[in-house]
Amino acid sequence: MIQAINSRKSIRNYKDISVSAEHLQKIKTIINEAKPLFDNIPMETFLIEDGKKITATFKGLIGKYTKVEAPHYLAFTSEIKEGHLENIGFIGEEIVLKLTELGIGTCWVGAAVKEEIFKAIVKVQDKQRYIILIALGYPVEALKPVETRKRLGRSKVVTGSYENQYENKYETIIKALIDAPSAVNSQPWKLFINNNKFDLYLENRNILTKKLLKDMNHVDMGIGLNHLYNSAIELGYKVELKKTSHNEEGNSLYIISAILNKS
Repeated sequence: MIQAINSRKSIRNYKDISVSAEHLQKIKTIINEAKPLFDNIPMETFLIEDGKKITATFKGLIGKYTKVEAPHYLAFTSEIKEGHLENIGFIGEEIVLKLTELGIGTCWVGAAVKEEIFKAIVKVQDKQRYIILIALGYPVEALKPVETRKRLGRSKVVTGSYENQYENKYETIIKALIDAPSAVNSQPWKLFINNNKFDLYLENRNILTKKLLKDMNHVDMGIGLNHLYNSAIELGYKVELKKTSHNEEGNSLYIISAILNKS
């Protein structure tokens, strides 16, 4: 998964072909096996094989971040409860990383598809609402490790008792979080590290994120948390994700904590 994190990037240009029948079947298996962050929030993941059903809804939408045409899409619905956006981000990025391992490109798409139009495409459970899309397909350029990304430096993201002795110990895990995608690259994450406890906060870095990207940044928190979780698991840690007592970090919003222990 660390290799997938290193190779994942937002793909906006896809080959004009469907993914193979073998890959479609693997995608369905990945969806069925993906675990949510909160299993008490009803949600559902849909694989929309005919991408034209989604691209037809893009009329009138503008901007490359809300209009990505692809052969296929994943669509997510959920009941609206505390944590439902982080939940979607977490399970969605789990699927994204598994697709990256298959060489399939993806891109989170914050397209505001009208509810009545979406319900004409898939059967939505009564108490659930459409949340977000992920575009997917074979990328025009094959996926490979990304050498540089436009990301905040570690000092902008990490606070707490993160001293020199932790630098090598947690560096891969912190980098995995920082490398996660976010709406218009807003990078809303903030980590307070104390020994083996990682408190994750949503940091409103400017007026754009605070006013316009509020919901999207909550999805981003789930995406980043999944990177942190999977990288830690791969490095041999047992990871417990839960709400705990935590420091108040200015105007930052506490989301959840990850407690790491060696297996």
